Amino acid sequence: MAAGREKYPEKCPWDFGPNQNQSDQSNWVMTNGEDAVIFAKNKEDSNYFYVTQNQTLKSILAYQARLTFQKLLDKGYKLEGRAS
Repeated sequence: MAAGREKYPEKCPWDFGPNQNQSDQSNWVMTNGEDAVIFAKNKEDSNYFYVTQNQTLKSILAYQARLTFQKLLDKGYKLEGRAS
């Protein structure tokens, strides 16, 4: 049985580049109804992100953060816009 490949996101909100208006934020919030997941860059080690979900904080590698971001999009989560 062949294993399915995970979808790797081309762009995440923390990426720099054209049309990326949220890359300078300190954290990014994705919501789906009452559920929220917060992504934040580790300021001491750029290879890691902090992810908070259900009041649980995890430190994960940057590529894992990208995969988690894509999985949440696939599950119907939406990225909140820039706070005013």
